[in-house]
Amino acid sequence: MNYYGSRLERQFVRIFKSAPDYAIDTGGRYEICGNHTDHNHGLCLVANASLRIKAYLKKNETKVRIKSAGYSYFEFDVSDIEFDKNELNKTLLLAKGVLFRLKELGYKIGGFDATIESKIPDGSGVSSSAAIESLFGYIISYLYNDGKIPQIDIAKTGKFSENVYFGKPSGLLDQVGTSFDSFNYIDFKDVENPIIQTLPFNLPLKLFLIKSAGDHANLTPLYAEIPSAMKRCAKLLNNKEVLRECESDDVISRIDKLEIKEDDKKKARHFFNENNHVLLAKEAIETNDVEKFLSAIRLSQDSSKNNLKNTFVEGEYEDSPQNIIDVVTEYLGDKGAARIHGGGFKGTVIIFVKNEHAKDFRKFISEKYSKERIFEVTISSKAVNFKKL
Repeated sequence: MNYYGSRLERQFVRIFKSAPDYAIDTGGRYEICGNHTDHNHGLCLVANASLRIKAYLKKNETKVRIKSAGYSYFEFDVSDIEFDKNELNKTLLLAKGVLFRLKELGYKIGGFDATIESKIPDGSGVSSSAAIESLFGYIISYLYNDGKIPQIDIAKTGKFSENVYFGKPSGLLDQVGTSFDSFNYIDFKDVENPIIQTLPFNLPLKLFLIKSAGDHANLTPLYAEIPSAMKRCAKLLNNKEVLRECESDDVISRIDKLEIKEDDKKKARHFFNENNHVLLAKEAIETNDVEKFLSAIRLSQDSSKNNLKNTFVEGEYEDSPQNIIDVVTEYLGDKGAARIHGGGFKGTVIIFVKNEHAKDFRKFISEKYSKERIFEVTISSKAVNFKKL
């Protein structure tokens, strides 16, 4: 925790006229494999990120008072946490949503003073929203529940806040990635009780993120259409709500026969193919087979590109994720693999490079892209660090 600088602590003292009692940080998440499968109860691989959100804290029994670096100060009373459609402050909404849901689940809630600083760059694709949701969940866990709120409840509470209070459709992958330690395989077949298995990630690979041009603004309709299309197919296949409930040996041939537009069929095919890619990557991690892992990443990318079509916005190929993937894939050959990261369309690309080629790859991308778009990252061993000062 020695990376907490004095500036954030001084800001706390200046705003709240007292010294903080605690320091905390939570990480974003990397979607390793399993692109757009969680919302249809599929399989995913996710890891906690070295890109973090950090905060200084003090208990405040009745109010939540927050100053985030670069944003306006806000506060609210813990008795006033009902959803208000007229509130537009994203961080405030997410904080209220977390407190509301934790109270509903029977946990003790209360207020706190906090100065917060995010080291998750805008548009980096590691889900700063889920990281801040997990931050708030863990603050309540440590300050009012002896740090005993289960990780899965932290994750589900974050998803509730994102879906209900902020109004963004999402599955549970992001929140599991930000609230669980290290590297995890997730089976969402029972979405209320997902199977989560922590795996050691010992493959000799370096991880990079490269940010594409543009941002995620106004992309929610594009994201929302992916689960909607999959669910339309599930309804036609088996009169079910999600594709996971339609599994069968002949599911792809049954999808082919559906009387529905081809783009919907492709999205449904992606779901089942991508689940297989996740299993292939999981097996590779368990057996330390780097070539099999890289093959799974390439297959995942191919399906996202050709079936989901979420690797760039139509008509905006230049400097898009797909453009970046094409450039680095041509350079890497068998030295690594790249795929779309997260929701897609814009955002970032995640790249896995064999250790012995990382130095040359750094030089290559530094000549192609500005340094503020390149992030060399690691998998964090802990989802949260909490310390009494």
